[in-house]
Amino acid sequence: MQETSGQSVLPEYERAERLLRAGELKAARAEATTGLDEHGPRPGLYLVLARAHEAEDDDDHDAEAERAYRAGLDAHPDDLDLLAAYAAFGQACDGLEHPGRQSRGRAAAERLAELAPDSPQARQAGGAPVPRPPSEAQIQRHDARTVLLTGVAPTAAAEEAAQAAAAWPHDRRLAVRAATLAELARPVAAPARVVLSHPYAVALLLAVAASALLLTVTAFELPSWLLLAVFLLSAPVRQERTLLRRARRRAPAGLPVEHREPAPGAPDIPPVSSRQKAVAACAALVLVASAVGSAAWSYSRSVAYPHYAAAVPRTFHGLPQLGDSPVLNIYAALLSQESMPRPTDRLLAAYGEEGSAQPAVLLFGFTGDLHDVEPADVTGVFREGIEMTGAQVTGAWRAAPGELGGRVQCLTFRSFLKGAPQGACTWADRGSFGTVLVSAEGVSHADIERTAAELRRKTLTPGDAGAV
Repeated sequence: MQETSGQSVLPEYERAERLLRAGELKAARAEATTGLDEHGPRPGLYLVLARAHEAEDDDDHDAEAERAYRAGLDAHPDDLDLLAAYAAFGQACDGLEHPGRQSRGRAAAERLAELAPDSPQARQAGGAPVPRPPSEAQIQRHDARTVLLTGVAPTAAAEEAAQAAAAWPHDRRLAVRAATLAELARPVAAPARVVLSHPYAVALLLAVAASALLLTVTAFELPSWLLLAVFLLSAPVRQERTLLRRARRRAPAGLPVEHREPAPGAPDIPPVSSRQKAVAACAALVLVASAVGSAAWSYSRSVAYPHYAAAVPRTFHGLPQLGDSPVLNIYAALLSQESMPRPTDRLLAAYGEEGSAQPAVLLFGFTGDLHDVEPADVTGVFREGIEMTGAQVTGAWRAAPGELGGRVQCLTFRSFLKGAPQGACTWADRGSFGTVLVSAEGVSHADIERTAAELRRKTLTPGDAGAV
């Protein structure tokens, strides 16, 4: 066996390489460091040391990995494996956080292309980056999933794993597998076993369920707290992560203090297949599409408002529309002073006998974009106004909004001059606002409501239909 530099492979290198492949990163670093201390700078040992730091996926370990790569290249500047690994490491980092590291990675790739442009290392550096060694969690999931998919009962699998770990008491990977299967063998861990055995199918199923929940809440305008049901849907995933994390913490407690060789023949971790990548991409796409669709749907609905074709009827209950009335002129002046949305139609009409001092029915209001106005906040405006004039409110109630929807608030009152009693109903929706005043002499609340609702209905036609 030869190292890349042509020197004989050291036992320390072989042990460190096996430990790295087994996921025992700390032990691999210790073995590589021992070899460097005893035998001096060897490129293979620097490569294992760097990759064992890199596999931790931690900023501090990444810095140590770069130091190992650069120390190895300082001693062996033309080593192809070191150059390829350093090029992949540097070019895979975040250029915004580590621009210097990324630049040095590109320089290593260029140097590799100069030394051996047709070598496998140069082709690798110019294409896909060298994959990181699998983390302990990845190895744990793979080992446990492989056992569960064989169809062996969880309790039997846990017993066999415990026997294997006892036969090789120094093997951390076997200890983690035994602790993991012991956790998963409990009856309560059945959901976690399903998640671990079929992670991509579960991810797609959860994405579809979460998307359906989000769209249902949006479509039916249900309370947003119902989205907390996502935590219930994801409970098996959280259980699986908790059990695996607990098993990784428990496993080292049973290992001997001294270090020895792990069990031979540990299988490699296969890469993610194209089918698995496709399922994961579909799950992500479902989530993103539902989130974007729900947000767009919610926004469009929040700015939407009912459009009306508005025209006051010429007659109402057999009474003609009055062309000129002192009371009508007062409300016309008030409407002209109000800040109304655009576009808008003013609604202003009085009905009664010609020459009468007081109209029998009076309507004032407007239509327009009121999507950002809460109807409940404006239906009390008329009451506030008449109370400021000294009028006495003798009754108030909320009426049914009818087919046009919104909110309707009605009241009866007497003016401060102790005139005849009057009734008024004020409606508000996100496309219109108005008040209908009628004489309340001998008239019930229901009659006041009906009169106001009828005049509102005759004045406003939803959509682009023609006016009455």
